[in-house]
Amino acid sequence: MKKLVGLVLITVLLVSGCGLLPAEEELPKAPVVQTMDEAYFTTAEVKKGTVRDFVSERCTYQYQATQNLSFGFGGETVEETYVVVGQKVYAGDVLAELANDDLEEGIKVYNEQIQQLEEQTEYYAELLEIEKERQALAKKYGRKYDESRLKQLQNQYDDVYGQKYIMDLQLGEYQTQLEGRRLVAGIDGIVEYVKQIPMWMGGRINANERYITIRSEKAGFVITTSNDSIYEFGKVFTITTDAGDYDCEVVKIKRPNKEKGGTTTVVLEPLKPDENLVIGTGGNLICELQRVDNVLYIPSYAVHTIDDKPAVYVIDEQGFRSIRYIETGLSIKTKPSKDDNRTEVISGLSLGEKVIVQ
Repeated sequence: MKKLVGLVLITVLLVSGCGLLPAEEELPKAPVVQTMDEAYFTTAEVKKGTVRDFVSERCTYQYQATQNLSFGFGGETVEETYVVVGQKVYAGDVLAELANDDLEEGIKVYNEQIQQLEEQTEYYAELLEIEKERQALAKKYGRKYDESRLKQLQNQYDDVYGQKYIMDLQLGEYQTQLEGRRLVAGIDGIVEYVKQIPMWMGGRINANERYITIRSEKAGFVITTSNDSIYEFGKVFTITTDAGDYDCEVVKIKRPNKEKGGTTTVVLEPLKPDENLVIGTGGNLICELQRVDNVLYIPSYAVHTIDDKPAVYVIDEQGFRSIRYIETGLSIKTKPSKDDNRTEVISGLSLGEKVIVQ
């Protein structure tokens, strides 16, 4: 029995004996290796293809020009309308007018009076020059001359010139009033609309109310843009619509006032007319600015700037995220579609490698 107890004690000591060893002789624990599963990251593959920078513009097929005309006076009766819907007119044609008898007569009188004053002004101007030369010669040879004559002629000239100046102002006021009472075409085109005045209004119109609309005969795709530098007269672009693709030529460019700012309006005409193309058709124009083909590329949002150098994050052999510096070429970052935002990779990555994007 005593032998059995002793064997048990020895066995216990042997099993727990490691706890009796000095601390420096303890066996080291096995290292814990942490890895990151690739699924933890969102990655993108390095691909080969095309990187391009382009401008995309929305446009609408419409008449190239439209003019709405209205009288500057209200509460009066339209004396005459000279056009009907569908009629062709030319810039400068009088289309309609209010009663203008008094104004027209006044303008006629002012023109006659101004003509007479112009003749008198020229007459006194010639007399002044002659008198100045006469007095200059008299002074040169020591002869007497009457200075009051020169002053008298100058006063007469100033008086006639002043009368003409006032007449010009009055004529201008009459002409301005006449313009407000007369509708004149500002473009060549077709009359698209003529207002029908209800009988109960007695033929009277309201001030600044549309009375006639003219539209140009030609239609085109109209673009309002801030990218006016890409458009030149005669340049051809392809416009895509639901009705098909159309090659169109730039025929008009209207740029804003530099001081006021604003956008540019561009008109493009299809090279080949198409009856299926109706007013109001929307289209999309794409203009390529730069393009590289058959190059390696990655999503632009995967590229970072680290130490003032372009770089990406990749997963290294241990499964950790690490930095990889790269050399880039054409880089597009501002397009609405993510797939259009690509960056060309010149070096630092290989086809099929994956970069971390998130």
